Amino acid sequence: MSEAWWSPMKTLPGGLNMNTLDRLFKEATGFHKTTCLLASKFTGIKYYDADTHLPFPMLFRGSDGVLFRTVFKDDKADEAWREDANSYFSALIVNGVFSLELHLKHLYLLIEDKHVRGHDLSRLFQGLPESSRTELEAIFRKISESQPLIKMQFDAINEEQGVTRDWSIQMALQESAKAFESWRYCFEGKFKASSFVGYGEAVCAMRIMSTQFKGQHRE
Repeated sequence: MSEAWWSPMKTLPGGLNMNTLDRLFKEATGFHKTTCLLASKFTGIKYYDADTHLPFPMLFRGSDGVLFRTVFKDDKADEAWREDANSYFSALIVNGVFSLELHLKHLYLLIEDKHVRGHDLSRLFQGLPESSRTELEAIFRKISESQPLIKMQFDAINEEQGVTRDWSIQMALQESAKAFESWRYCFEGKFKASSFVGYGEAVCAMRIMSTQFKGQHRE
């Protein structure tokens, strides 16, 4: 027999029991964990962890406008999800890009002690101080070197399409910049579906930088 489950809310809406900085990181983490759960259905990886980098599915638009969906998987992947991927991929992307948005906004609070608005990932990234962008790029590249299969896949698509894009956090956020708007309302057909690339590397880089800045924020 099923049992009811409940628990009291430890943090009330409006931040009564938690400051804005912590609350924002908690929200960012929640969307990241949801993205991990969705990704596990496609990949079969059951041990996604919020602070561990692992390969995530990727959607990339080639020079001819065709979207390439690439997913590493093992024998635990859910074949029903893979066979009907179009029904689920939008949820993965919307959660993923919103996770990136909140992680970027958390960095603004940590680094500059200010709130920013907007969904455009590229614009949010470009608004960070140059030193922070440089550090994020360095962390992103280091992570990518430790997990080269995703970049190899990206390079193969580049070669097949006859285009050259640098594998970088700036590229990943630029390619995914409009994904939140285009994928949450994709059923309307008003937006050109955008790419979704480098999520695992980008979110891991942001979380590492957040850890580095902990304790430095002005209370």
